[in-house]
Amino acid sequence: MRLTEKFFGISKTITQSLFGKPATLMYPQRPRAYSEATRGRVENEIEKCIFCRLCEKNCPTDAIGVSKEKKEWQIDSLKCCTCRRCVEVCPVKCLLMHNVYFPSVTERPAGLYRIIQPPKPPKTPPDSPSGGPAAESGAKGG
Repeated sequence: MRLTEKFFGISKTITQSLFGKPATLMYPQRPRAYSEATRGRVENEIEKCIFCRLCEKNCPTDAIGVSKEKKEWQIDSLKCCTCRRCVEVCPVKCLLMHNVYFPSVTERPAGLYRIIQPPKPPKTPPDSPSGGPAAESGAKGG
């Protein structure tokens, strides 16, 4: 009796596999749709960042590194546990968590993302009411 129960159980599974819908997603034709609550990739809007290092101090896996002197922010995606703690503690809200994961990597250095803030252009002094620096240099020469 046990043998017949096993046979009918297996035949049911085989029938479902042959005639049922596939259990997997047809990936290249239909990309996966992530829900809004999915935790994925951390992104920094570096222009807003004040490099306060709160994200680095609150990261439980030490995946984030911040250098205030170099204006540099980096994350090791292979260490990140996507706990979202860095996003929650950021005072200027420059960190975002997307619902898409980091791209796949095949070697360790490729998992480190470094973002460097571009240097700001030097401020030029406002033109003087007498016509600016060009007018003054012309007056001296002639």
